[in-house]
Amino acid sequence: MHVIVIGSGIAALALMRQLNHDIQITCITQNKLNDNNSYDAQGGICFSKYEEDQGQSHIDDTYHAGVHSGDLAVIRSFISESDAIIQQLIDEGLPFDRNTQGDLLYGMEGAHSHTRILHAGGDQTGRIIAKHLASHLYTDNLTLIENMEVVDLIRNEHQEVCGVIALNHHGEKRLIEGDAVVCATGGISNLFTPSSNQRTSISTGAILAFHHRVPLQNMEMIQFHPTLLGTPQRAYGLVSEAVRGAGAMLVNEHDIPFMDSVHPLKSLAPRDITSRAIFHQQKQGHQCYLDISQVHHFTERFPTIAKSIKAYDPSIFITQRIPVTLGAHYTIGGIKASMNGYTNLPRFFAIGEAACTHFHGANRLASNSLLEGLVMGVQCAKYIQSHLNPIQTKVHYEPLVIPKVDAQTVQILQNQSSSILGVERNGKDIASFISQIDSALKCASMTTTLTLDNWQHYCTLKLLQIVAHAALKHQASRGVHYRIDYPNQDDTYQITEIYNGGNKDVQSITRQRETSTVLHRR
Repeated sequence: MHVIVIGSGIAALALMRQLNHDIQITCITQNKLNDNNSYDAQGGICFSKYEEDQGQSHIDDTYHAGVHSGDLAVIRSFISESDAIIQQLIDEGLPFDRNTQGDLLYGMEGAHSHTRILHAGGDQTGRIIAKHLASHLYTDNLTLIENMEVVDLIRNEHQEVCGVIALNHHGEKRLIEGDAVVCATGGISNLFTPSSNQRTSISTGAILAFHHRVPLQNMEMIQFHPTLLGTPQRAYGLVSEAVRGAGAMLVNEHDIPFMDSVHPLKSLAPRDITSRAIFHQQKQGHQCYLDISQVHHFTERFPTIAKSIKAYDPSIFITQRIPVTLGAHYTIGGIKASMNGYTNLPRFFAIGEAACTHFHGANRLASNSLLEGLVMGVQCAKYIQSHLNPIQTKVHYEPLVIPKVDAQTVQILQNQSSSILGVERNGKDIASFISQIDSALKCASMTTTLTLDNWQHYCTLKLLQIVAHAALKHQASRGVHYRIDYPNQDDTYQITEIYNGGNKDVQSITRQRETSTVLHRR
């Protein structure tokens, strides 16, 4: 049995660790093993196992933060399954932060009703969990391929996925056969500027799925984080929500705590509400800050953030005011999948931020993303081990043909993304944006000679086209998707679904969300 894993973040690591040692694994990653957003995750991970209500308030908080749009059955399952997985990490000695008595320290973050967030190394939780998982991998059955990008899936005569085509920086293709392919490529927040994702390479897992007619759901749901360090003109990394949980307060240059009049939770309001409040402050000409004067031992509690502040402007430690701006952060939508990564394409799975399971609804609750990655990785591994056998079949592959889009065109269109597809949107601008993208793709010459540059250029435009179509189709406002021409919330939550209508044309539909996510094989 041979499993191909695309990506190397928390979800991928959890999957690879869970797979039996007799399963061969090939892990293909765009960059180095530890160069991904999971390693950068400053925030913590929710752990509600020992709460008096056995996690019910965690379920409620997730559902309410998601604007009553998540699938309650999915939410319950994720939170229930996470208990044992996180407990195992604790039992193995993963160094979550503790007090002087040796008890676990639980933090508070936005839209939570309880202190339930575990951190490690203050603001290095993602890095420490990822290193812990990586240290427990059984290396004898693992082949790691770094600095390569998967550009296509291979299918057999039964339409089962049986491998991938990968491309390196020299333009050399490699065909890798396998019995299952797991997409753990993360999100697409760096389509936008500014973004908490500082990498230049765009995650392309959604395009792989789209090309092979796997539906993409809720792609308009891009979460913008309210507190990136800096200004809209110069952002410099993330300032974790845990800083507000520790007592920091959002103010403008006049020291007015503007969130006090926006939401009962004030500076700890859900992210969609906080981001729009900052956006409105900026439209009025204000600069927003985090007042950290009430956060004791800031440098010790948040060493990574303190290092970024020192590089950005050391005088911040004197003024106790961190300049902040909003930026694209998390992709709530993604490849339509069940909690175990199952999609409608046989032997193709999607996990973590690359997937859409309706766990987050219309707005992700803080510190639920690492939890999601761990649970999906473990559940996907269990499904593969119990349901799949090696396949003996003939590989069928037709060379991929894509438009060759020039870099300047991509840059011009990408520079418009935050203003058109940001925290506030309107249909007229989105429709015009789609027309520009359509024209750029139509005018480009077609090629089968792939390089990483032309693949990335194409995927950037195609993803912007997909997000824009989803945003235009969703004619209401809910959570992170806010239409100024449709400011009212839809009475019944409609999901948008993007699919390949043939010849890679984007088609979209809206429909009422299922009671639970059920997928049917083709």
